[in-house]
Amino acid sequence: MNVKIQIAILVTVGVVLIVGSLCFQAKFQSVFDNILANKLMLKPGSKTLESFKSPPVPIFMQFYIFNLTNKEEVLAGAKPVLQQVGPYTYAEKQLKYDLQFDDEKGTVTYLQNKTFVFREDLSEGLAESDRITTINAVMMSLGSRFSKFSGGVQALVEMWFMRFGVEPFVTKPVGELLFHGYDEPMLGSIGALTKDPVQLTGKFGFFYPKNNTNDGTYTVYTGVKGMEDYQNIVSWKGESDVSFWKNDMWGGNTCNMINGTSGNQFPQPVLKKKPVRLYTAELCRSIYAEFQREVSHGPVTLYRYVLPDRLLANTPENKCYCTDDFTCRASMINVSPCRKGAPVVMSTPHFYQGDPEDAEQVVGLRPRAEEHETYLDIEPTTGVTMRAAKRIQVNMPLRRYSNLPSFRNVSDVIFPILWVNESAVVPLERTQALHRTLILPFTLVTVGTWVLVGLGVLLLVVAAVKGVLALRGRNAGEKEVPVRNRRGREGDKENGVSEKLNTANYE
Repeated sequence: MNVKIQIAILVTVGVVLIVGSLCFQAKFQSVFDNILANKLMLKPGSKTLESFKSPPVPIFMQFYIFNLTNKEEVLAGAKPVLQQVGPYTYAEKQLKYDLQFDDEKGTVTYLQNKTFVFREDLSEGLAESDRITTINAVMMSLGSRFSKFSGGVQALVEMWFMRFGVEPFVTKPVGELLFHGYDEPMLGSIGALTKDPVQLTGKFGFFYPKNNTNDGTYTVYTGVKGMEDYQNIVSWKGESDVSFWKNDMWGGNTCNMINGTSGNQFPQPVLKKKPVRLYTAELCRSIYAEFQREVSHGPVTLYRYVLPDRLLANTPENKCYCTDDFTCRASMINVSPCRKGAPVVMSTPHFYQGDPEDAEQVVGLRPRAEEHETYLDIEPTTGVTMRAAKRIQVNMPLRRYSNLPSFRNVSDVIFPILWVNESAVVPLERTQALHRTLILPFTLVTVGTWVLVGLGVLLLVVAAVKGVLALRGRNAGEKEVPVRNRRGREGDKENGVSEKLNTANYE
């Protein structure tokens, strides 16, 4: 076959393979995106909506509580010695209800109840009846609130402490410290003045009365109007911004913006170079996580996102979250503006990612990434969080107040109370089903496309090589010159005779 024809065939087939494969991939991508969007949209009657209302994934809350072992010494100014006790494991059930769809805006508004049930079988022999010594949060809050008043007012506060017989530290059962609450007569007296329904109960617990309650209405995008903002929060408690924080360093309202999702789902595709954003009511602010590495969950490859050090760093960008100099530290955020003024400081567990000096102010803290790091493992094609651990520590500032005898000798320290590990893992059977129905077909088509593109490129390379070789051969033929005999005409005659004899032999 003529070389030119061979080259033409190779080029034609190569171009068809490349262009055809890329066009098919683009069309398939469009069809796949539409199918995926239809599966993920929050629409009445859809399976996705049912999972959205009541996640079928087991969720657990594990509490690790710090038991103070040298109470008397701390009151005299010594460094607190803490013993971490846990996990106290609770099964968490989430239920979204009172759903109201707005088709024009493409949103749904809902309330979400969270219920917690103690699981002794997952608590390594621990029980809610275990007694723990920790800071008296009610007394500490009152001491902080009146610390800036005159000496006379503080003397009255101290007399009030003596009347109720309260001390800076309490020893209570774990169940009461967490969800059930313990009787605190001093709090009931405060409630009589403030008319606050929780204070009127005369009970206090760090998560009382949060069990089987909601934290306000949420409005999120359903994806009906587009998937670019899918499940991003539009508003919380009817507001698109919060009002807890001062304006940021640029004079805007960035620190009060509600950005991102609740963390269960993110707009797709999820890209390594782009951080994921979420709003967390525990911190009263929006946060973000950045890609760290790829991890596996069964047959599925996930992207792990973690909170960067600078998220809670003591930097100018975070100045709006610093409500006082004492608690303005790396790895911490003072959430008193959204806790009715109570001096609560949230942080990473064991002050992980913080200043080592903060962890050294008490005995018993050992920050480790594998135990104390918050992470999200996200399937990048769907944006679904397949595995996650949200880890937050609750602290209170223990301060020396010279006009309050109860706190006159203590050392200033951020006092760790407990930390929580809220975790969830999608079961492997659901992961495998997702892989079979969505990820595997898309992967096969993508790989097949690039194999055909590679084959097309190979054919073009072969055609190019053939063309070059043919061109070189033609050029070499044109440059060849006959060699003449040096004997001149005599030689020519001999050559002529030889040619005739040779010709005669073939006639």
